[in-house]
Amino acid sequence: MYKKTKKLENFENFFIIFTFILYFFIGSQIYTDYGFYIDEKFHRANGFYWLNFISDFLGFENLKQISKIKLDLIQDFTLPEIKKWNQYGVIFDLPAAYLEIFFNLNEPIKYFRFRHFLVFIIFFLGSIYFYRIIFNRFNNKLISLLGFILLILTPRIFGDAFWNNKDIIFLSIYIISIYFYFKFIDLPSYKNLILFSLFSAIATSMRIAGIFLPFSFLLFYLFDLISNKNKIEINFIFLLLISYIFFLTISWPLLWQEWPSSLFTILNLEMSWGGQVHFLGDYYRSQYLPQYYLVFWILVTTPVLHIILFFHGFINYSKRIIMRYFKIEKLNIYSDLWRSRGEKKDFFIFLNLVLFICALSFLNVDLYNSWRLGYFIYIFIIYFSTYSIYLIFKIKFRHFLKKLAIFLILIFFLIFRNYLYHPYQSVYFNFLVPENIKNKLDVDYTGLSGIGFLKKIIKEEPGTHEIKIGVNSWYPLWRMVELLDKKDQARIKILKNDKKYEANYLYSNRIYDVDKRYYRKYDVPINFNKIEEFKIDNTIIYEVYKRSK
Repeated sequence: MYKKTKKLENFENFFIIFTFILYFFIGSQIYTDYGFYIDEKFHRANGFYWLNFISDFLGFENLKQISKIKLDLIQDFTLPEIKKWNQYGVIFDLPAAYLEIFFNLNEPIKYFRFRHFLVFIIFFLGSIYFYRIIFNRFNNKLISLLGFILLILTPRIFGDAFWNNKDIIFLSIYIISIYFYFKFIDLPSYKNLILFSLFSAIATSMRIAGIFLPFSFLLFYLFDLISNKNKIEINFIFLLLISYIFFLTISWPLLWQEWPSSLFTILNLEMSWGGQVHFLGDYYRSQYLPQYYLVFWILVTTPVLHIILFFHGFINYSKRIIMRYFKIEKLNIYSDLWRSRGEKKDFFIFLNLVLFICALSFLNVDLYNSWRLGYFIYIFIIYFSTYSIYLIFKIKFRHFLKKLAIFLILIFFLIFRNYLYHPYQSVYFNFLVPENIKNKLDVDYTGLSGIGFLKKIIKEEPGTHEIKIGVNSWYPLWRMVELLDKKDQARIKILKNDKKYEANYLYSNRIYDVDKRYYRKYDVPINFNKIEEFKIDNTIIYEVYKRSK
């Protein structure tokens, strides 16, 4: 080991702060590069729906009228009616709606980009809390910084952090909740417990999976008390339940009038989407996906470095916990699965990871496309990847510089892979995945490529003439038209599927609501020829066809 000097400690602090600032600066410069996804218009409407509701409830008449006007102006014949789909949480949508009014953002491109920037800010804060989680556990700034870098440089997480206002927000809030759970382990206090309850409630309002946070807390708290034969602090249990229910109700206006029946309605909604998913050449209903679906997606979309580190850390920890279990003896001071607060935190992460992987794999939970609904699991994956770094650095410290140099080289490789996919990091596959596998999966399921395609067509078709575009996939491309310049909006005419043969171009992001092998809904008319397959790293993002006559 070495004795850390004040000079070295100051340098470490400077380097960490510099890394945080650099990441925020880069994010603030590139957030406008990313596309817009198909649900953004719905969630904007959701924000104004609840802003109108709360303004009416609190008697803010002016705000009520403005939000009502904004809501009425959101038109799209395929948007679901908010009154029937109002179960979504408001912790992002409602503040974003208010800030849109506050900053007087009236142009679609401005308020949608503003929402993207808000997503990035929240993830930025969440990633700093992840650094604090790792530092809380390992008390090592370099290891904590490497854990932070592994998280933010995961390409799918990096890309989604600039637009995904559901899964990335949930991931960020989940991180903060775990941080305050760790703080409670260090110091069981009312303050830490209330903060844990607050963020657990906010997480639950985003995704119903957040309800496992208070359940995990209670399970571990009781387990700890029984195993150590301590007196049960009923005050902590009572405060957790009361504060969690209170914060959940406050942060979720739907519960104000229909508690608790609406909670069961929401649970049913989140588990019963029933959409179609294209997976390895076959088509499945989302609730009947193969049991290996989640694990498969994690393996093909996670960088190889992360996978290797995770398995090294997870296997080593699993071996230790198994050996510890079989060595437990009665009346032994070490007769427990953990011997320190740090080991207890490891076990909490371990148990949550195993339970969530099993639950999402073996229960009929809709995972939609890829594993974005399970992105919060990534916290546990990166935790064990960092645990692996901790073990590696612990072996022989005299080789510290060599280890650090190797990790820096691998990190620069991650930066290159992010650069290669930019601004489509959200469709990233690691370099081990062959082309024939990538193109048998739903890739651009959120439609991020739509705006880029329209801008490219306009650039290639200069002038003022009308451009007719047909959509040969299950994608509302017309929602992207309002994001163009006014003069370009007038040129674009999006045709319905049954009129696509009249189009100048056909666009397809290869997402379908029927099995193409048996239904001809998305057959390309014979007078159209493929002129482009937009690819990144041999992954087809979208296809373009042009009418020949």
